[in-house]
Amino acid sequence: MKSGQSALPTEPQFLCQYLNISECLPIENQEQFTLTLYNPTIHPVVHYARIPVTRDYTIRDPDGQIVMADFIPISKPTLNIPGRTSVAELQLVFRTILPALGFNTYYFEVKSTATKPSVKKVSQNEACRVRVDFDEEGNLNQITNLDKNITFPMKQGFFYYKGFPGNNSRSDFQASGAYMFRPNSSDTYPVSNTRTINCTKTDIVQTAQIIYNEWVSQEIRVYNDQLYVESEWTIGPISINDAIGKEIIVRYDTDIKSDQKYYTDANGREIIERMRDYRPGWNYTVNEAVSGNYYPVNSRIYIKEEGRQLTILTDRSEGGTSMQDGTVEIMIHRRLLYDDSQGVGEPLNETAYNTGLVVRGKHFILVDDPDSSALQHRPNSQELYMSPISTFSLIKSTYENYTKNYRQSWSAVNQTLPLNVHLLTFDLLEMTAENVGKYLIRLEHYFELYEDSVYSNPVTFDLQSLFLQGKIVDLVELTLGANLQLKDLNRLQWTTTNGESSNKN
Repeated sequence: MKSGQSALPTEPQFLCQYLNISECLPIENQEQFTLTLYNPTIHPVVHYARIPVTRDYTIRDPDGQIVMADFIPISKPTLNIPGRTSVAELQLVFRTILPALGFNTYYFEVKSTATKPSVKKVSQNEACRVRVDFDEEGNLNQITNLDKNITFPMKQGFFYYKGFPGNNSRSDFQASGAYMFRPNSSDTYPVSNTRTINCTKTDIVQTAQIIYNEWVSQEIRVYNDQLYVESEWTIGPISINDAIGKEIIVRYDTDIKSDQKYYTDANGREIIERMRDYRPGWNYTVNEAVSGNYYPVNSRIYIKEEGRQLTILTDRSEGGTSMQDGTVEIMIHRRLLYDDSQGVGEPLNETAYNTGLVVRGKHFILVDDPDSSALQHRPNSQELYMSPISTFSLIKSTYENYTKNYRQSWSAVNQTLPLNVHLLTFDLLEMTAENVGKYLIRLEHYFELYEDSVYSNPVTFDLQSLFLQGKIVDLVELTLGANLQLKDLNRLQWTTTNGESSNKN
């Protein structure tokens, strides 16, 4: 928007839909362009931007300061992704702090002299807030929370279940398919018995690039100021040359004594305790040893014991379980050869560019004590799931002219909400002829009761002074569905088996 005004910039903003595979064709070979990062959460966030480029650039932040950026190669597995047409083989990585419910714009101008990519090879990551160790074969061996000196012996790897090749004539012959997860057995198979690992260090991030085979790889990243370990995995096209359908999992193995228990979330909010081969409401008969223990993982899954907790955050809804004490597994890709007769009418064997699909995603790995873990996984899950939106603009003006004409930083709020409050909805429902807007606002306290000694407590804030513009002239409290005023709500009442009333207002 223009500086001091609310008008949109004249240069059109556009998305790069394939930015997650390091492709943004319009900015290739440009002399200058801008990147706008929009933060949709109600709290400021630290974000690490990765921009694919064909040349090195000087980057200026909204204050005109030159941004320190790493100029590093794009990984070979990324360059080889089917359908990727970009010629960019390098990327700029830099740290940003984005305002709550707002944006920052960064100005890129090509450097007059060419710069060589600069990375330093290391055998393990150096001092940060978290340390990751690998063994000589390239296996993840240990993670340490350096803030609290909590160490997890840990192994991580990619495995697959063989999908059951049934004909669906009866339940015993049910095939694994689009709707049905039914492995041939409880056995898992490693995607590869060998791997290559390349550890590098820059000023911003330390990276371990691990290649298992031609269709499985990952980058494990540690940032200097973050307590999470980031795993970005790339799976596919899944090989079916052996005529076996495969259901790919990533598994984290630790020495945590989890006592058959693991925990998953419900739509990113309530945490539900799960127990292997058990249901709290009835006597459970185990018919499907693996799939019977899988649950939706919308945003997180964790295991814990006294003093230690392992939490895995996901960037999308996946399925997960803990098939043995101390382990967490999450399914991340599937390619199957038999229809499960549940309505699709074909096997789950989707293709693009004349081969199987490639999936790329992220997990955040958190190691902490159980009393402090919620303070890590609650905000980090919001930041991962609602990550900043990147838009670009091709501009012809110099930085001096651009900054005179356009605002480069903006936030919709005057103040930061308490950490445990999330702005869930802010929708314009109606605009009257008098230019009075009617908005639907939902705010939620997203820490559970007793989850954290500080942030599980109630909080108050002033809604009138929260937003940068506008004045609230009338406020009506609604039910959560927003279809009824709260004062008009009449809930059904009944008496429970122990004689208590269901009405607990």
